[in-house]
Amino acid sequence: MKSWYGRAILAVLALAAMPGALAQQAAPGGATLKCEGPFAKDSSHAKLVEAFGAPNVAFEEVDAAEGEKMMASVVFAKDPKRRLEITWKDEAERRMPGMVLAAEGSAWTAGSGLRIGTSLADVEAANGKPFKLSGFDWDYGGTVNDWQDGTLAKFPGCRLGLRFEPDDAAPPAALKKVAGDQEFASNDPNMRAAKPKISEIFLAYPD
Repeated sequence: MKSWYGRAILAVLALAAMPGALAQQAAPGGATLKCEGPFAKDSSHAKLVEAFGAPNVAFEEVDAAEGEKMMASVVFAKDPKRRLEITWKDEAERRMPGMVLAAEGSAWTAGSGLRIGTSLADVEAANGKPFKLSGFDWDYGGTVNDWQDGTLAKFPGCRLGLRFEPDDAAPPAALKKVAGDQEFASNDPNMRAAKPKISEIFLAYPD
């Protein structure tokens, strides 16, 4: 599966009354990704275990860019709706996250209800203005490069990242014009015609 590294459900009301760690473990299909708690910039594999329970956290190989592999802590590895991959800046000690990734099939959300499958137009509305993303059909295709100082650039504690995939039924002529290693505005007519939707949500932690 492609991600920003080669491949970065809102909780039900009843969970709101639970303690944080219990709510995270019990959340049916996921919850909101925030750069705090088990996903804070000083988090670690041990803190993930504390939040989600030892049986629900593994350290294993995941897909990386250009066909490579890398090690990551994986939460709910066998549950696509709750699965998260967390890579570490200090891989040896498994601490200081580099990225938290929710991929296709995930029910985790971020920001103001953004989720896998949210349309490009709806993301632009949440940002309050157009943003820039890369063209499709390469390892880092469809990744947001610049929120243009919009609302989604002001994500507390880390950077919110999204990756989009175009609609398979989009006009081939439009798809061809927004392919490759180049940058496009989200309101570019051909980009809009490609009807992209979120395929991955990730939290990134700049140095």
